[in-house]
Amino acid sequence: MLGFLVITEGFFMLASALVEFFYIKSGYDLFYLFNHNKGFSGLIISSAITLVAGVILFLSTFKSSKKIGLREGFLIVSMVWIFFSIFGTLPLLFGGVTDNFTDAFFESMSGFTTTGLTIVEDVEVLPHSLLLWRSVTTWLGGMGIVVLSLAILPFLGVSNQLFLAESSRISYSQIAPRIKDTARRLWGMYLLLTLILTILLYLEGMSIFDAVNHGLTTMASGGYSTKNASIGYWHSPLIHYTIVVFMIISGINFTLMYFAIFQRNFSKLFKDEEFRTFIWIIIVFTVSIFIVNFLPINTMHSASDFERNFRESIFQTVSAISTTGYTITNDTPLTSFTLLSCVLLLFSGACAGSTTSGMKIIRVLITVKNCFYEFRRLMHPNAVLPLKINNKAVPNSTVMNVYAFMFLFVFFILFGTAALMFDGLTIKEALVMSISSVSNNTCLPIGSFPLATVSKWVISFLMLIGRLEFFTIILLFVPDLWKK
Repeated sequence: MLGFLVITEGFFMLASALVEFFYIKSGYDLFYLFNHNKGFSGLIISSAITLVAGVILFLSTFKSSKKIGLREGFLIVSMVWIFFSIFGTLPLLFGGVTDNFTDAFFESMSGFTTTGLTIVEDVEVLPHSLLLWRSVTTWLGGMGIVVLSLAILPFLGVSNQLFLAESSRISYSQIAPRIKDTARRLWGMYLLLTLILTILLYLEGMSIFDAVNHGLTTMASGGYSTKNASIGYWHSPLIHYTIVVFMIISGINFTLMYFAIFQRNFSKLFKDEEFRTFIWIIIVFTVSIFIVNFLPINTMHSASDFERNFRESIFQTVSAISTTGYTITNDTPLTSFTLLSCVLLLFSGACAGSTTSGMKIIRVLITVKNCFYEFRRLMHPNAVLPLKINNKAVPNSTVMNVYAFMFLFVFFILFGTAALMFDGLTIKEALVMSISSVSNNTCLPIGSFPLATVSKWVISFLMLIGRLEFFTIILLFVPDLWKK
């Protein structure tokens, strides 16, 4: 499986390289492009190495047992993300983006985990092929690399253990009898929404290249942009609102969206407590930030000021809760209230089963509801009061899983903060970087402070463990998993 997926990554590298043919000047041939465009040559060389490595892995183990149990599922998922990130460093090294493996791995891991942190100070000088490759890494990581494998590798006899190991167990839901059909439909809808967004952005004024890149990274909740100013580069309210709508879409449970879009079962979506809470959180925080920004009476001089501040408020809110990390206000520092709001939204994240990261709203719902239920149980000790979500009782094992997840979420933020402080960062820098890494989000004003080599590896680990929701990685170090 690792071999075949590495082969798939190699073909994506090759496809990213071919974009340079659209920008080559007339009269120049392939050899000129290879010798004078480091992005193109770097991706071609990287693709060749990756394809050869994938073929060797695949052929050398083709006759091995294809039975995948719990142990194999967690191991494959963890190794796929690590392998993809390692091979993903090659285009950055050969393409001249960086000259050391640590920076290249940091950038690659940030892409595949859809975090959006970058070591590139000026992305606009990068070749088109490398910009596209960065966006492709984010897009692949958005829906999930292993979910892609379930869609394209049915002949390997994979099971739902892989689906469970990569996706949130609390969101696991099949939309087809067979897991491979579920994966295909999810990826099909993901691709369709990406194409729709790309077309809309192109019609609204982006170049086709910028539209493709932002279509990929928006649906993946990744935040990588082709411009240093992010979405703020385009002074178009229409583009801003379009991005907001699709960031919201990326934060919705894709299973529920499938029922709503393809089976016309919109009631299933609107009756879902997590979805309704998601929309209400966006409304409440948007209005709150909007009001706080308008407390000084003299800030509103016209209808355009009113609209601009509303647009900035909803964009900041949705960018934070969807863990995308886009911004349209690079020159305007965040107020203390907006910064606090972003931190709270980072912790909650959007819906389970979406491309976003963070705790997920369903876990917050279960925790808050259980707190109120505990008060009622104290007042009525003999009453049977099961916790319910969507009018269905939540098993006690799920509640315990949620509490364990939240403990690990906070623990690794504190662990990351301590490790980064030990490596020389201030407590504010370390805390902000740790929260952003575990939540896979760059909406907080991180700043441009230098990171030591150790810090970059710590952050890379936090990005990986946050994206795979802790348990998948931690279980690999539990001795009982490896016992016969």
